[in-house]
Amino acid sequence: MLNIQSLTYLQGGVPLLENSNLQVSPNHRIGLVGKNGCGKSTLFQLIRGTLKPDSGEVSLQPGKAIAFVEQEIINSSQPAIEFVLDGDVELRQLEKILTQAEHDATWFEAQQRYEAIEGYMAQARAAQLLNGLGFANAVLEKSVNHFSGGWRMRLNLARALMHRADLLLLDEPTNHLDLDAILWLEQYLVRYPGSLIVVSHDREFLNACVNRIAHINNRQIDCYSGNYDDFERVRAERLMQHTQAFQQQQKKIAHMEDFVRRFRAKATKAKQAQSRIKALERLTRIVPAHVEDGYFELRIAAPERSPDVLLRVKNVNFGYGNHSLLQHVHLILQAGTRIALLGPNGAGKSTLIKLLVEEIKPISGTLERAQNIRIGYFAQHQLENLDGHATPLQHMQQLAPAQSELDLRKFLGRFGLGGNHEDRPVSSFSGGEKSRLALALLAWQKPHLLLLDEPTNHLDLEMRDALTLALEAYTGAVVLISHDRSLVRAVADELWLVADGKVQLLDGDLEDYKNWIEARRAKKAPESQPLPKARLKTSTKSGKKALLSRQLKLETALTIAQKELDEASRQLADPATYTSHTRDEVDQLSIVHATLEKKVAELEENWLELEMALEE
Repeated sequence: MLNIQSLTYLQGGVPLLENSNLQVSPNHRIGLVGKNGCGKSTLFQLIRGTLKPDSGEVSLQPGKAIAFVEQEIINSSQPAIEFVLDGDVELRQLEKILTQAEHDATWFEAQQRYEAIEGYMAQARAAQLLNGLGFANAVLEKSVNHFSGGWRMRLNLARALMHRADLLLLDEPTNHLDLDAILWLEQYLVRYPGSLIVVSHDREFLNACVNRIAHINNRQIDCYSGNYDDFERVRAERLMQHTQAFQQQQKKIAHMEDFVRRFRAKATKAKQAQSRIKALERLTRIVPAHVEDGYFELRIAAPERSPDVLLRVKNVNFGYGNHSLLQHVHLILQAGTRIALLGPNGAGKSTLIKLLVEEIKPISGTLERAQNIRIGYFAQHQLENLDGHATPLQHMQQLAPAQSELDLRKFLGRFGLGGNHEDRPVSSFSGGEKSRLALALLAWQKPHLLLLDEPTNHLDLEMRDALTLALEAYTGAVVLISHDRSLVRAVADELWLVADGKVQLLDGDLEDYKNWIEARRAKKAPESQPLPKARLKTSTKSGKKALLSRQLKLETALTIAQKELDEASRQLADPATYTSHTRDEVDQLSIVHATLEKKVAELEENWLELEMALEE
């Protein structure tokens, strides 16, 4: 479907990609990985045709369509759901034809195609996409301009998913999503019928969504079968084998060169020496294995002594205006406590951390802090508070004026800020570089308690792995908010759920949290969207026939869904279910039952819509 052959692209006269090859076939689900700046986003632009290669070919099979997420934050007064529906270009073209008064051959062809792509369900499909990405049903008719930049990026993502494309390009799709939306997107992409190329620094997301890895390394694209974990294992094996072959060849070369040096001048050995010289000339040299720069050995040290109780929260309440966000919060943070906060977007996770660091004050209740404890606080808004005119070295010198410049430079080097980074102004830094500097400033203070709000945003996989290892070795207390499940699994001993105004211990692991999300989503599934009147025209016999055909399909789907619901109800009513199944299996059955109930209600409502249209 997509063929990239002998591709070379120059950036500033220097090859970014050189003689690279990649083939994408139907059902290929490719994770595109590589260090920051290696050319991943550039490759997407070359595939889309917004950039042209300096040599080589990027060709898409004729008739195949590409969908991608716009990176610009769009200003529009258009309702959110209509903005998303515009992503299905063919649907909009068919709707335009079907609103015409004249019913010619083109109109009838459009009607048949509209039927084939289930256009009458398009609005419900758009609503489901938006709901999965965290939009409440009540805001779907609000204008795009009503939403913040992060939520508009979610609208861009929903619009791309609405496009029934053969190839979907996703560049860091999880950057603006919380964990709930990431879990939904994973499940959606697993079922996605087309091919997929996704750039992501989320290991678990890649493991769930892809069946191939394309690794940009040293200006080449190397392909591997399997998910990201498979790629890491196979690549490590290849590097080891390559290193062994290189070492063996070096020994052989050294032995031959030594023979030539010793016996070249001796008449009896001259022929043999010449033979070895020719052999050395013919030898295809194995180059040393090239491993990308990107390995960081971070260390976040804690003070040697720490009080037993660091923070004590008693009956804290907090809200904005008349809206109560957190109620009756009780929390004790002891030395060595390691907590991850989970919960829906907007439930108050970041607010709770701001309360702990006393960036905001509670409406009521008290917060007691042990004397002389140091708190290391990382949040995304702090990146913007860095002095853009100062260099990383100057930031460190402000924090530790008595320390030698050499020691500070060595310390920055551990965070990947050595070399030319130390003397560059922060205003020229990428988001990942700013995050590394903020973590370095935090680590220097040897905090008793780390409060981390999405610390992995903008960090690549290598830096995420380094941060994970550093937090595992850190002996102080940690309160963490992160959508990176690998980090949560490695660092947190306790999971606390922030939802519906409460903060409480979650009895379980991330799989239990996933089940909780699915059950919650099933209860709050959006109501079916009313079908636009233009799509229900019955002014002709063909229009009525089309409506009857739709109604018949809905009746078939409703019959199947009702049977599935009856079977789920029977199993839940059977006492044997609870003795022969695990608790997780019973919980999953309950979620399926709730989902089927919503599906039956949705199909019934759509059937009634069509029935009313037929009566009209």
